[in-house]
Amino acid sequence: MKKTKTPDEDLEIVRRAVAGDYDAFQQIVVKYQDRAYRLAWSLVKNDDDANDVVQDAFLNVFRKLDSFDGRAKFSSWLYRVVVNAGLMRLRKKRRRSEIALDDFGPQFLDDGHHVAIVPSWDTRGDKVIENKELREKILEAVDQLDEKYQTIFILREVEELDLKEIAAILDLSVPAVKSRLHRARLFLRATLEPYLAIK
Repeated sequence: MKKTKTPDEDLEIVRRAVAGDYDAFQQIVVKYQDRAYRLAWSLVKNDDDANDVVQDAFLNVFRKLDSFDGRAKFSSWLYRVVVNAGLMRLRKKRRRSEIALDDFGPQFLDDGHHVAIVPSWDTRGDKVIENKELREKILEAVDQLDEKYQTIFILREVEELDLKEIAAILDLSVPAVKSRLHRARLFLRATLEPYLAIK
């Protein structure tokens, strides 16, 4: 038996909220507050700041809900609002130093060969993740990324969004997302190679 296509649940709730149904807006908050908090915390690394980011984000969502046109998924639109709120808070605090990723891209000799081969990351993930020191080093390395690389890395590797969705959230092309993600990974591999090396 063929399934009938149901209307987008989020779109219907948004329509009701825009029409003044406060309970509908509460449904949005309940549905997305945990994901919004997780994303905010990934960006700001602090419970108080993450709570403030989520509060700011939902306030902005409430104010701008009528501007949501339904062309993108509502979750993508909401993620974008959360990311913007998180980045604004980071810019205000500026509590971490940024590292230029150009230093971590492949370097070439005049004959076109690589100066050094980027180390392979073959250590099994389930083994290295058991190492508390390594987890701390990974968090430190991610925290050193410039925000434009860090945001993409978090959306892809932590939130597990696809490249098209990340591109929509950050208003970038898919190739630009791929390029920034690649640079972030190169930096992290270079930074973490001493901890990933098999003795």
